[in-house]
Amino acid sequence: MKKNWIVLANAARARILERDEHSGQLQELTDVAHPPSREKGMDLNSDRPGHAQKAHGDPGHAGTAFQARTDPREKEHAIFALELSRYLEEAIIAGRCTGLALIASLPFLGELRKHLGEGARRIVSADVPHDLTSFSGQDLEQRVTKALEAARR
Repeated sequence: MKKNWIVLANAARARILERDEHSGQLQELTDVAHPPSREKGMDLNSDRPGHAQKAHGDPGHAGTAFQARTDPREKEHAIFALELSRYLEEAIIAGRCTGLALIASLPFLGELRKHLGEGARRIVSADVPHDLTSFSGQDLEQRVTKALEAARR
């Protein structure tokens, strides 16, 4: 029996659904939140940005601040994408998932694609740039069906 999973994700939440092969109904398997992705960037840093200052006796006394190379929120998004991709890869290796469709917000969809393992890349049938994480019930089923149909065209 095919076990087709549909991943609905944004940078702070991922829902994994399975579509019943016969009835077409969606069943939620898991709902994972990543709260640090919603934090302000300054709240994610444990330290102030680095500072350098010339000695007081130097002419042209000036200070400077070094900027972080990666925005802290973007770093959290990448961490979440990596965690999610590892979960998917483990499920594929264990045989719990045989087909995969990704429906995720931009730019998180790109981040998730970047971290997918070889097994997941092989079975992805669609990737759609939409955030459907907040929908439920019949509305969710209709939106997922419409998004996947549009991706197949």
